[in-house]
Amino acid sequence: MLCGVAVLCPKLREVTILIQKVTGQADTRYIFRELREAVDFRSYCPGLQDLREHPDFGYWSAPAVPATVQQLNAAFPGNLQWTYSLHAVPQPPPPRPPAGRKAIPLAQHWAEALQHTEEQLRVRRYSWRTVKAYTAHLRRFFGMHYDYTPEQIDTAVVRRYILEQSDQGSYSASSQHQLLNALKFWLEHVEGREKTFVELRPKKRHTLPQVLDVAEIKQLFAVVENLKHRCILKVIYGGGLRLQELCNLRLSDVYYDRLELYVKAGKGRKDRYTTLPQSLLHELEQYRAQHQPTYWLFEGREGGQYSPRSVQAILKRAVVRSRVNPHATVHTLRHSYATHLLERGISLRHIQELLGHNSSRTTEIYTHVSGAERRRIVSPLDTL
Repeated sequence: MLCGVAVLCPKLREVTILIQKVTGQADTRYIFRELREAVDFRSYCPGLQDLREHPDFGYWSAPAVPATVQQLNAAFPGNLQWTYSLHAVPQPPPPRPPAGRKAIPLAQHWAEALQHTEEQLRVRRYSWRTVKAYTAHLRRFFGMHYDYTPEQIDTAVVRRYILEQSDQGSYSASSQHQLLNALKFWLEHVEGREKTFVELRPKKRHTLPQVLDVAEIKQLFAVVENLKHRCILKVIYGGGLRLQELCNLRLSDVYYDRLELYVKAGKGRKDRYTTLPQSLLHELEQYRAQHQPTYWLFEGREGGQYSPRSVQAILKRAVVRSRVNPHATVHTLRHSYATHLLERGISLRHIQELLGHNSSRTTEIYTHVSGAERRRIVSPLDTL
């Protein structure tokens, strides 16, 4: 159902809706916003499918299909303005907001810096998740330094910003790392500055991954009655896949005769092959006969790529029902896959290839997790 013009108030007839087409790793979407004021597009386009708000970026998004443009045109007739970048359109400088307000506007020079950084990230083929994360960090940093110029940003300014964020709580070491990576990219690849901020890196915490034992894995699968959902979890565990890698699996990536899964453009844009469990073949046949996917191995109800959030919801329900480790996540299945291979005597080198790790040091962490490995170690006292 198209959203009608009749519901519009007179004020919104004079707005300008900036719209841009963006292609990410998972799908292609339209992103859009109002030029000068915030608009709740849910109110004016109630029939718009898969409408999402992105408050950190200051825009909304919807699938890049003709129906999206039709409904936006119906809600805002004659007010759609296509642009190369939503941040490139000149805007009058708004007053600086009070401290603590979440939505912070950008000065014109910061909007241009954000646009140029996003362009450089995309030209260098960074993943869409990295682009999203870096631009979110930069948008907030630029907004909090509204009156500054790029030349005034130095180590002291960044240190003070990190301390302010830490004092507010919920600012992890990984967030600090990501902020510094975003700032370094902007300064080095856009502003042409020398490398900096090395001394602001937080001390790395060495943590061990959460792992389920074999009995818990069986218990987890046993409570999943839905065939499609059970296949999703078994493919993740059976191949040691990351969440997005599961969602990106195509029908053509499954080699039933060779018992292999082809992972295309995994983390770091690396291709690899991993295992397809023979015990899963029958269930996969049943699933395909029942749901008849057309392109992706797992598709949503209306077709198209399966949502990562839906996979997380499946795992969360299974964890609650099976009463296994309540901290288990989708990535726990991947960690469990690697640990169980190690306990069966598979070499670290082969596990590294199956997981797609760049460094063997990353794979070696599973030697600290495996209980079977520790139990095989004999204390020197027992040899006296």
